[in-house]
Amino acid sequence: MANEKKFVQSARIKLENVVPGMALAEEIKNAAGGIVLAAGATLSRNDIEIISRMGVDKVYIEKVEVQKEHNALRGKKAVVIEDALFFRHMFAKMLYRMGIFVADDVETAEEGIVSAKKYSPDLLVVDVHLPGKSGIEVIKQVRKKLPCVKFLAVSSDKSRDNIINVVKAGADEFLLKPIRWEVFSARVMSLIARDDTMQRG
Repeated sequence: MANEKKFVQSARIKLENVVPGMALAEEIKNAAGGIVLAAGATLSRNDIEIISRMGVDKVYIEKVEVQKEHNALRGKKAVVIEDALFFRHMFAKMLYRMGIFVADDVETAEEGIVSAKKYSPDLLVVDVHLPGKSGIEVIKQVRKKLPCVKFLAVSSDKSRDNIINVVKAGADEFLLKPIRWEVFSARVMSLIARDDTMQRG
């Protein structure tokens, strides 16, 4: 019984409509039959580009039902900047399951700044400690160009100085890793709701 496959509802969609955070419902194989991406894999922007170069134009994606409490997030865009692959995939998947369009997921500050300018996201999830420029530099630079973006900074560094520097840089929220889904979800909802309330006011 332990080897039984779990039934997953899926939909076949065009690759041009696939975004980071979506999960494959069916494995992707190369011409030789080798598995390039396994079923259940959370897709990144890089994965999507690899699939495209293989000449694949449609893929099976796991269907996700957005909960009613997340309806306010529909139509919102996000960019994830995180150098750790596990967390980058996790954040993208969480956001996608909340109904947010994940425009891009990248691993460096430099890529993140470019993506933020390109997509003008409503939310930017950024790790504080990145290779090269730090997440703090991302917040400072993007804040100047896009003052309406909400910043959710994440870090495993719980030192007082780190938290103070993040807040001074202009982060709207700070979460300490590891992060529980319910906490992440609540903070994202709070940021978007706060933004919508200010716009209506």
